[in-house]
Amino acid sequence: FDFGMPNNTDYLQSQSTCSTCSIKENKSNYWSPTLYFQSPKNGTFKRVAQRPGPLTGSPNAGMVVYYIQIGTVTSFPKVRDIKAPSYKVNLNPPRVRPGEQNFRMIAGDPFLRSYSDSVDDSRSITFRCLQDDTSGNGPETHGMPTTKCAGGIRSQINFPTCWDGKNIDTPNHKDHVRYANGASFGNFGTGCPSTHPVTIPLLFFETVWDTKPFDNEWVNGQSPFVWSMGDPTGYGYHADYMMGWPEDVLKRAMSQCTDQGGQVSSCSAVTSRTEQEMNDCAQPNRVDEKIDGWLTQLPGCNPVQNGPARATQVTGCGAPTETLALSDVTFLRKDISGWTPVGCASENNGESLLTGPKYTPGAMTVEKCLNYCGTNGYTYAGLKNKSTCSCGNSINTSKFSSSYACNLACDGDPASFCGAVNRIAVYSGSGPVSLPTTTPGPTTTTQQSTTTTPSGAQQTHWGQCGGKDLFPVSLTVSGTPKPTEA
Repeated sequence: FDFGMPNNTDYLQSQSTCSTCSIKENKSNYWSPTLYFQSPKNGTFKRVAQRPGPLTGSPNAGMVVYYIQIGTVTSFPKVRDIKAPSYKVNLNPPRVRPGEQNFRMIAGDPFLRSYSDSVDDSRSITFRCLQDDTSGNGPETHGMPTTKCAGGIRSQINFPTCWDGKNIDTPNHKDHVRYANGASFGNFGTGCPSTHPVTIPLLFFETVWDTKPFDNEWVNGQSPFVWSMGDPTGYGYHADYMMGWPEDVLKRAMSQCTDQGGQVSSCSAVTSRTEQEMNDCAQPNRVDEKIDGWLTQLPGCNPVQNGPARATQVTGCGAPTETLALSDVTFLRKDISGWTPVGCASENNGESLLTGPKYTPGAMTVEKCLNYCGTNGYTYAGLKNKSTCSCGNSINTSKFSSSYACNLACDGDPASFCGAVNRIAVYSGSGPVSLPTTTPGPTTTTQQSTTTTPSGAQQTHWGQCGGKDLFPVSLTVSGTPKPTEA
């Protein structure tokens, strides 16, 4: 993922080096907003963590994406798929070479703050108040739940399934698609309107939010949660999609892989990634703005707007408007005197990259670990899985790779990162360390992923897209995809 990348399947396929989705061929981009908790006591905000859904394994959270065949079309169109006669009725055909541009669309409306049964975007969204951590069961509402949810909240959104047959995209990313007549969440309608006669596969996203740490913060039955575009109602929930599949692979998978359980391992048309590969596909925050820890305001120009009137666009709040180059950002700290970041290394269960003492004081921070190792005379310090510090006087540089991600927030400092599962973030107290130019990458094996599915569809297809949400959305950039697929 890159903010400046073209809407181009060939670009996604050739330039993407990893993905947080479990299917290796899939280089699509998926995005949805981030949920925040707002303290009823002082109005400050804290980001709500995602967690994997039931039966999806243990990726670093993320969303589950379903591809559901409604009609006979088994892929999303590209420019080269549109026959010449179609252009005759299209006054503004895409200004790209055949095969260059790929399909993208948005579901939902970030400005909505009330529900209307006559609005397609309203009917396409529900929230499930999960009753436990494993079953996936619970009551559903179109707005945010009004009671505590023992298993967290699952956001759910359907995309439109009717296409105009002409445009791969439109300026607002919506006008080329429509919902089927009478469609709503879980009900796929009675056919397409005449203006958008071509049926396309249904995309369905679901994301589980771990709201349980805030169960004691409800006051008078009032939900303490707000979406990152300043929406406490949930009616403005929305999502983006940018198609990045090789066309033949998606068609083959949609036609051949009809397992109702959604098992990726049962689909011979695709290749699976390991959870470690999924977790390693991450980017540091590329906007110079605080998004974790306790915040006095939501990131971007996104004041809370309760409705019921439509929200209004806000600008001029002083929020950053530029992104940092990928080469300028890192998960390791560069600002701690006397210490230099080395990199992220592999340390699987039973392995010890640093053979000195381990330190687990609770509420771990990078400063605590480096100070402990330095005070005890060690050259290297490493942090793993949010809470564990290790010290040592030597390292095996072959264990490091630029493809690894040490991207789990420290238990004691959500603005810094303390390694990851099977990954250790290493610092040197004796200056820079030279790493090999050729570094090891993860291996690929097949994994199984099963999910629940909405009712009423003909054929349901796989799979899981993990990965921590790194960028909250601004109300003014709802077309920006999430780096769930990089």
